[in-house]
Amino acid sequence: MRRVFRIPFQQQRIEEDVDDELTFHIELRVERLMERGMPEEDARREALRQFGAVDVIKESCVTLDNERVRAMNRASFFTNLRQDVTYAIRTLSKNKAFALIVGLTMMLGIGANVAVFSVAYGVLLRPLPYRNADELVRLWTRNDSRQLEFFSVSPADFAVWRERNRVFSAMGAFDRQRDATLTRGNEPQSVSVAAVMPDVFSVLGTSALLGRRITDSDAQAVAPPVALLAYELWASRFGGDSSILGSDVTLDGRKLTVIGVMPDRFSVPGTPAQIWTPLSLVGTSPDHSNRYLRVLARLRPGVELATARVEMDKIAAQIGVEFSESNRDWRVNMMSIPEFVVGRQWRRAVIVLSGVVGFVLLIACANAANLQLARGASRRREIAVRAALGAGRGRLVTQMLSESTVLALVGGLAGLALAYAGVAALRSVGAQSVPRLDEVNINAVVLGFTLLVTIASGLLFGIIPALGASRADLGSALKEGGRGVDRGAVAPRARDALVVAQIALSLVLLVGAGLLMRSFVRLQQVDIGFDPTEVQVANFRLPQARYPIPDQAGEFYSTLLARARAMPGVRSAALVSSAPFFGVNSGFVFTVPERPPAPGDPNPDADSRVVSPGYFKTLRIGLVRGRDFTEADRRGADNVVIISESARRLYWPSEDPIGRQIQIGTGERATRYNIVGMVNDARYQSLQTPDVRPMMYFSALASLPPGMSLVVAGPSAELLASKLRELVRQIDPLLPVGAIQSMEELVTLALATQRFALMLFALFALTALLLAAIGIYGVLSYLVRQRTHELGIRIALGASSNTLVASVVASALRVALPGVIIGIAGALALTRLISSLLFGVSPTDVATFAAVSVLLTATAALASLIPARRATKADPMLALRGET
Repeated sequence: MRRVFRIPFQQQRIEEDVDDELTFHIELRVERLMERGMPEEDARREALRQFGAVDVIKESCVTLDNERVRAMNRASFFTNLRQDVTYAIRTLSKNKAFALIVGLTMMLGIGANVAVFSVAYGVLLRPLPYRNADELVRLWTRNDSRQLEFFSVSPADFAVWRERNRVFSAMGAFDRQRDATLTRGNEPQSVSVAAVMPDVFSVLGTSALLGRRITDSDAQAVAPPVALLAYELWASRFGGDSSILGSDVTLDGRKLTVIGVMPDRFSVPGTPAQIWTPLSLVGTSPDHSNRYLRVLARLRPGVELATARVEMDKIAAQIGVEFSESNRDWRVNMMSIPEFVVGRQWRRAVIVLSGVVGFVLLIACANAANLQLARGASRRREIAVRAALGAGRGRLVTQMLSESTVLALVGGLAGLALAYAGVAALRSVGAQSVPRLDEVNINAVVLGFTLLVTIASGLLFGIIPALGASRADLGSALKEGGRGVDRGAVAPRARDALVVAQIALSLVLLVGAGLLMRSFVRLQQVDIGFDPTEVQVANFRLPQARYPIPDQAGEFYSTLLARARAMPGVRSAALVSSAPFFGVNSGFVFTVPERPPAPGDPNPDADSRVVSPGYFKTLRIGLVRGRDFTEADRRGADNVVIISESARRLYWPSEDPIGRQIQIGTGERATRYNIVGMVNDARYQSLQTPDVRPMMYFSALASLPPGMSLVVAGPSAELLASKLRELVRQIDPLLPVGAIQSMEELVTLALATQRFALMLFALFALTALLLAAIGIYGVLSYLVRQRTHELGIRIALGASSNTLVASVVASALRVALPGVIIGIAGALALTRLISSLLFGVSPTDVATFAAVSVLLTATAALASLIPARRATKADPMLALRGET
């Protein structure tokens, strides 16, 4: 630092030296010319002429001298640095226990930060495989009166949006993905397929890896059917063979020509399909209430998302006026694609966890700084001797920082190894639930972050001890003979402040972990309305080409259901259009004939499922009133429906719904259904919504969709999987069996976000608690050694062991309690950030705050007991003579 301030004066001295040198040579030449008889004035003029341009020579000399000085400074800097690092390594090798403790502390702090930064970079910061992904937007319709926030878009609405908006440079739409059977050769395979408009690929700005994308000509009615493959399907099913281009594949019995392969990890946001086919909206229904499309758009350059929201809401309001019957209460919802891909909840969770590990690193640095302070006190004589031999304060600070940086580098290397293991563990635990987690790895960006955090940590935990040690009083330090007694108030204040910071930060993390734990317990206690125990789910979708009429599909499902029920150990089996927490949700609007809505009022709506007889028995959904479906509820018989309790509370609050009717559709297309039963509420989508959506069940024997899930209660998943696949091969050898999962796994996946956040939060909070306890123990152990003389006197004067223990514990509590108070204030401010991850628990829950405060206070007291008990065993005579 002093060298920096000496630079201007150094420059001035160099210029003065060069002036003196040039003046000397000129005067010497003048004297020689005068000795030859030349007059002084002529001699000076001739000397200057012979000497040349003085200013040029001066500038050249100054430049050379500056270069020499800079070279010397650089050499001196690197020489000093090499000496400092060598001395630091030699010094730390003599104190292996200290180096090991600090290294392990920094390993925990740095390793946790590197692991979570890897997740944050891979999930949030790593560029998406689209051109200028920040300009991409996903759009939905929303209806606040029906509590529908992200609903599909009708082709009629989409056409108006595209025509009237001035904020998007391009818009595209696609249909929901569906399962289909891919056949090439003799082995069928279940794949996900989505029909997309050609504009979707233009919006995303991604070119095909092989071949070409879907174009407008492919979407024409007379165009031959084509297919665009995802990279993963191309690599796994077709072995990465480029000759697949131009060849045919069979999809649900229909031949399609493969025109291209998209790049690795590419997907259309919102539909992770394996095959894309063309979608044309020409000739689609003009009905604005027929909502089934998903919409993507690209913002025009310079247009903000907020501006686009305002304009699209205006357009939606115009449509609401023009088509009031179908669109009066419908508005537009939108989200940027980076936010949509990750999800708001996961984005918040990753950001919060990044802050959490930052707290862990600060606690680790505070712990290491405290250990450095304690060690610095025992090195006061060494430092005083170095100062007496001429080492300046800056040189001493540099030396101390070199030691802390070496310790941090050792901890950083170990932390990097810990991060590798941590990232692998996180991928194995959360890959199925955390978006993009499978892409997370330790890359060059993470390595750069590791180096930066390591050096910053070394400087951070080393600066306070270094400044304190360099401020030592030479005379007292040399006279003390190395006893290490603190003579000033700076070191004790710094130690206390660091312990207070550790406790405060630990309390914030423990409160967050406690809130998440209570929230997770509350979620597990939510009544899902059915029993998932020993229930397995298998997905099927019948290709329309081989099952063109409903009777054929009905025959297949009837045979499948009968044989599944006959399998050994099966308690019951049934069919459902979409099992709980599996597949997509479906809903509809209806009217109650005896209570038609007033003009302008919205029609009632409900979610729906198509189920076979025995479904409620299989999932143990209680029948409250009426009856279950029977084999008589087939096509051609009376139309019947079974409603949930929430539907009864919402639409028939004060009357018995059994025997009442609902009507779906209007005019000639209207169909009435008789309510024949009422069952308990069951959750199908989320555990976190406070209210269960109204549900209505329709008979699968009367209206059978091509895609169904088979739910079987009884055997294990492994047994069911093998037997079901064999059973299906016997019925239809070309039909693949989709994923088979246990219902308990599906319910568990519904808690994935909360479980993942709780697991990491709790792990880091416990790490922080351990570090805080170690820090308190280390500081108190040092303070007890410092008070040995005082404690010896008190023992000699008759003080009891209990009195001494109480004194030491009180010292710990005097430091811990301010940390608890500050931590409570910090937690009150920061726990609101995790409110979106909580369920049934307030961010300011008094019980959690109280329990964590007591836990930390008790931890501080327990950490002080060991040094306190050691103090009571001190020999008072040795203490009085100063030999301990």
